Amino acid sequence: MSDMDDLKALLQACETTILDDGDDGSDPADAHVPSPVDEHVHISVIPEHYRLPEHKRKNTPDPYASVRRLEHPLLVHEPGNVRAHIQTVEQACPHALNAIQAMAQADLKRLEWGMRGNAQPVLLVGPPGSGKSTVARLYYRTLGYEVMTMNVGAMPDSLALTGTHQTFGDAKPSVIVECLAMTGMANPCIILDEVDKPPKDGRHGSVQDALLSFLDMREAREFRDFFLNVPVDVSHIRWVLTANDISKVTEPLKSRCQIIHVDRPGASHLPALALNILRQIEQDRNLRPGWFGLDGIEMDLLRQHFSGDMRTLRRMVEIVVDQQVKRCPTC
Repeated sequence: MSDMDDLKALLQACETTILDDGDDGSDPADAHVPSPVDEHVHISVIPEHYRLPEHKRKNTPDPYASVRRLEHPLLVHEPGNVRAHIQTVEQACPHALNAIQAMAQADLKRLEWGMRGNAQPVLLVGPPGSGKSTVARLYYRTLGYEVMTMNVGAMPDSLALTGTHQTFGDAKPSVIVECLAMTGMANPCIILDEVDKPPKDGRHGSVQDALLSFLDMREAREFRDFFLNVPVDVSHIRWVLTANDISKVTEPLKSRCQIIHVDRPGASHLPALALNILRQIEQDRNLRPGWFGLDGIEMDLLRQHFSGDMRTLRRMVEIVVDQQVKRCPTC
């Protein structure tokens, strides 16, 4: 059997593999992107002269360690070369142009009006494997934002978002507030995957309900973390939510978001998607960009077995790359 027959058999086997629902697979956001220009604007997100309680018990961990950075002003990231970076993302994810334009609105308005504004939360809805979280990560990383991704289905309860009162034995701040402190950025991107699959145990309230105070700009300016018991300005965060089934998202949550439908990519999108996966694989393996390529036969094989699922496409491209490595002469 020839090498090409082996490759065809491997791709066919990959095509029939059933993958679990979850992350959108191939992530060109992890590939190398140029660093945008930063204008170094800083703001305070807690009352300007407020100081967290001093930790005096040297033999115990500081309960405020994860958020002490909030005592100092945080960076408000304002990317440069916005239109060029948007074009880069559009070329990488040609099947999700509406999603890209929705996420780009705040950055484009800053260019047009010369003033900073908050971004409306975006809810990306589409079938599993359509690349919803992938395009969100790619957009914000390309423009230089810090990005944190959380799977709503894996959250224990809403207290992860709101913070826990200090009367709890394992009390801790909100993970959202911790994200601001960890990144040192007042406007990072937070991606909430599978918001339509919140935990079923609602002893401490609904996760979707807890999100409302973050997504309403007026409430977000003075979000009160239960642990810190002090207002925190979380209104600058770039929010992206993803869902497979919009019918399982509450009406109040939908009303706070711009809803964008993301379909699975088609055959016409395959070349751009496959090439971006190649660039990511090269980075993962510490190789220079362009080390791997796809010839006409390999691209035709990918096209024959491509079902529109980004995770499956990632696996198929990895198979092609591994076959190329096997054919390379060894020293």
